[in-house]
Amino acid sequence: MIKELIDSYLKKELTVEDSVRSYLNRIELENGAYNAILHTNNEAIDRARELDKYLQNNNKLKGRLHGIPVLLKANILTKDLQPTSCGSVLLKDFISDKDAAIVTLLLAEGAIIIGKSNMSEFSNYVSNYSESGYSSLGGQTISAFGSTHPAGGSSSGSAVAVAKSFCVFSLGSETDGSVVYPAAHNGVFAIKFGANFLSSQGVIGISSYFDSIGYFTKKIEDLSYLINFHQIIPKGKRQLLKVFIEVDSFSRSSFFLEKLRGRLFKNNIEEESGVFISDIDPYFEMMDIICQTEFKLNIVNELPCTSEEFLQNCRETLLVNFHPDINEIERSFASDFLLSGKYDWAKEEIEKLRIERLLFMKQNGIDFILALTLGKGNTASIATLVGLSHLVIPISIEEELPISLSIIGRPMEEEMMVDLTKKILKEFL
Repeated sequence: MIKELIDSYLKKELTVEDSVRSYLNRIELENGAYNAILHTNNEAIDRARELDKYLQNNNKLKGRLHGIPVLLKANILTKDLQPTSCGSVLLKDFISDKDAAIVTLLLAEGAIIIGKSNMSEFSNYVSNYSESGYSSLGGQTISAFGSTHPAGGSSSGSAVAVAKSFCVFSLGSETDGSVVYPAAHNGVFAIKFGANFLSSQGVIGISSYFDSIGYFTKKIEDLSYLINFHQIIPKGKRQLLKVFIEVDSFSRSSFFLEKLRGRLFKNNIEEESGVFISDIDPYFEMMDIICQTEFKLNIVNELPCTSEEFLQNCRETLLVNFHPDINEIERSFASDFLLSGKYDWAKEEIEKLRIERLLFMKQNGIDFILALTLGKGNTASIATLVGLSHLVIPISIEEELPISLSIIGRPMEEEMMVDLTKKILKEFL
């Protein structure tokens, strides 16, 4: 879709303005059934006209994403006229004076931000009892497969938007599963990049240590285009030799495991099966310490209010009208792990885990970890804790219920992950 759309601009078969208008019209007509979009960009048409004029006058593209309509999760800062609301009524009028780092990059390459998508309010860091994809500003995001199917969170709107063709691609953010789970629930492709690969500056997330940027697309070719856009080049065109199958995730889906093994065998890819992190539970305590500590720091750094004002507004507005509790926010603002030293301890323990697991992969010649995204176990947390990239591919839709496979690997190996995806899809399509 990205390459085809750009080619149509170059051949003068379609204008950027017409393209943007078609997506905005679709949002206006269909979004009411899904609550996937919170805000549309009133400046998008003007931006489209500028790009059309640029191409006409210079006979060349503005950049590698010239005229491509994109939607952003509502926690990604933009200095246009769109609020960065994080899905909250508290921030419905918050207009940032800066762009997030990823926004600066996309705009420089000619992308057009046509709106912002619904999400789990404050990245699902409000109440343990709120539904994934629910926000006080946008209400409940509805799955692309209807209200009886979960939309996932917290980047629910971004996943649904791609599934319903409200944009060409969308952006989300993930602390632990917030990109990959909505992708799996809505039957779209997604990539959550590994630790520290793309800057999360300007993203109001939960934890700067864990937060990562992610893309959603409808086609694997578009995901590959975006990966190459970031110049992720494999270290030589080496042959993929061995994968590690997270066997517990397939415990209820032996049919898909056998099909996967058949595809690996046909491509001469060796496999090893087991549990990648044998005792993952203790690391959730460390993750919790880091998230509690960094959430309140993110709020203070990015929002135009003090931490005391933010907490009071949450108590007076969110608790009374929208959520049964605000325990996650309360716990974060009451924590003192930074002063006690537990925050530094938690990060040191996570770093030890990352070194140990990466060494395990190297010593055993393992290229990637494969798992069912929504299978038994903590598929997303494996990538989160070890700082790995995580690619989600829809492999089946039975009775309108998607089943997705996860490919997890080291940063800078994403294009190899795409190559493996294409080989696996031959077995499932």
